[in-house]
Amino acid sequence: MLLLFGWLKKKDRKQSAAFALYSALVSQARQPAFYTRLGVADTMEGRFDLILVHAFILFRRLKKDENSRELAQVIFDVMFADLDQNMREMGIGDVGILKRIRKMSESYHGRIVAYEEGAQSGAIELAAALKRNLYADTEVTDAQLMAMVGYINDALSELDKQNSQNLHSGVVYFPDVSEFIVAKAE
Repeated sequence: MLLLFGWLKKKDRKQSAAFALYSALVSQARQPAFYTRLGVADTMEGRFDLILVHAFILFRRLKKDENSRELAQVIFDVMFADLDQNMREMGIGDVGILKRIRKMSESYHGRIVAYEEGAQSGAIELAAALKRNLYADTEVTDAQLMAMVGYINDALSELDKQNSQNLHSGVVYFPDVSEFIVAKAE
């Protein structure tokens, strides 16, 4: 019987860490500087896409550690459960939610692949992926786009330095968005 309770405690800790990490990435994605300075559209789609950017950053770090892959899956499940709940609160019915969740899941997977290819290939490729996805419905300057590329590269580097034990405790640090200054075109 004690083994069962130990398993439940472990599951509860993983769930708690997943909620904390998901909350941290959503909180980071809500930083006003992304919308005011870096040109992300302050719309439902823009906010969703910025959450996906931060999910990519976090999941990329977690997948580097064999012991963290299960945690990444729990965070993914929490993320889509939250999206489901948000749609229910907006009054969308079960059939509509199912269609939208399917579309969001496809969007997520497509973006993760594009961002991963961009991160591996370099700034120009990552900028192109961001322009197609994060900035699809908005006009973005080259300076804003490159500031976002710089932010993502810094975030990937910052998370690579973070200790797995902290991540498994629900603690993650993203870089300060305000450090990425966008030059104004004159």
